Amino acid sequence: MAKEKFEDRMNRLSEIVEKLDDENVDLDESIKLYEEGLKLSKELKEQLEGFKEKIDSINKGNEND
Repeated sequence: MAKEKFEDRMNRLSEIVEKLDDENVDLDESIKLYEEGLKLSKELKEQLEGFKEKIDSINKGNEND
């Protein structure tokens, strides 16, 4: 399975937030969306940490030039 793009995960998280703001969403659906949102949030944080490490590595490589 291909790794999802950061932007795709962010878009899905935005969709979840919009749905959770909708008063017409029932409690069961709200809980499922909340769980999915938490999972996405964790994955996004991990991706951001990976991006930071990569950028730090690139910067360190350029310092030696």
